[in-house]
Amino acid sequence: MKHMIHVLFLAAISATMFSSAAQNTKAIQKGIFKSSDSYEVQVLGVGQDGTKVFRIWSFDRTVDAAVLKAQRDAVAACMFTGLPGSSYTNPTPALCSAADIDAHQDFFDTFFAYPQKDGSGGEYLRFIQRTSDETPSGDLRIKTKSGFKVAIDVQVLYNNLRQYLETAGIIKALNSGF
Repeated sequence: MKHMIHVLFLAAISATMFSSAAQNTKAIQKGIFKSSDSYEVQVLGVGQDGTKVFRIWSFDRTVDAAVLKAQRDAVAACMFTGLPGSSYTNPTPALCSAADIDAHQDFFDTFFAYPQKDGSGGEYLRFIQRTSDETPSGDLRIKTKSGFKVAIDVQVLYNNLRQYLETAGIIKALNSGF
């Protein structure tokens, strides 16, 4: 009897572990663009009207993958978490609410899909400009156990992003009232 209970206990633990691993793999493949745990934001200053200028730190297995992820994370930060304030700027609230995210999950999955060879994906790249095309090096590139942590300086076309989300019906226009 003890042996049977032990076997059932091990089977339950194994099933939980495999289910959790499968969900983790799916989340990683899909991209956890809503999670602010995968990036860090440091506001650099004031950009041109309608833009936000900041440094974004992201993690991935290779430097090139981390740079691509950082670009996606920069747009995600503006949309889902907002930007912190600095001595030069006030904090910027997130463009999207949790309700917007839940209601339009398919839109966000498509919008944040990495660019593919067939030309699909990469919609978020329309709203970001890197301030330098150089590969991060020195203090902006840190080797970790699981890959690299890199920082890139970006300019997000914030007003254009807001207008795009309004036109797509994802968020309400500022002039629509409450």
